[in-house]
Amino acid sequence: MEKRLAQVISVVFYPLFVPTYAFAILLTMPAYFSALMPAAAKWMVIGIIFLLTCVIPTLSFILMIKSRLVQSKYLSNRDDRTIPYIVTIIFFYLTFYILKKLQISPVYYYFVIGATMLNVIIMGINFFWKISSHMASVGALAGMTVGLSYFLGTFYFGLIALSLLISGLTGFARLKLKEHTPAQVYAGFLVGFFTILGLFLVRS
Repeated sequence: MEKRLAQVISVVFYPLFVPTYAFAILLTMPAYFSALMPAAAKWMVIGIIFLLTCVIPTLSFILMIKSRLVQSKYLSNRDDRTIPYIVTIIFFYLTFYILKKLQISPVYYYFVIGATMLNVIIMGINFFWKISSHMASVGALAGMTVGLSYFLGTFYFGLIALSLLISGLTGFARLKLKEHTPAQVYAGFLVGFFTILGLFLVRS
């Protein structure tokens, strides 16, 4: 039962889903950058995020697996992760570029450029050590909620608590499935959290 739950959590918080979750939060927050955006524009932005940061990279990974460019279906092997990381970085940066051209609030592309930088960092670490990309992504989500609290001058306790709960559940799942060691889980969270939080602090 616990293993099945861990598998479900790992799928729900698949790293490439997290940018869409982050934007769902940003686009529904009671803040000026959300209130000023028309509903049609919000749907367009969430569509761009989902397509470029989730759908296309995921389809690319499936093609890599089918063509045996990578050997591990779940990218469990450290050596299989480099090319998928490169593909992810390219599409994340493309997303950042498009959002910036739309001339919307900088808040919307802070997370994307931060996520791009995070993938570069994780890829670099991956050359030497397997680190949890699941934890890096939910750590980034937690970092965003804290960063927004600082940026907007409002303490979003509920969002921060929820993001930390998600991080804890994801950490449990990765350990239960024996995909990572505790050190890899903690390191992934901390790298993701401080990368995004640091970006918000610098940009504030």
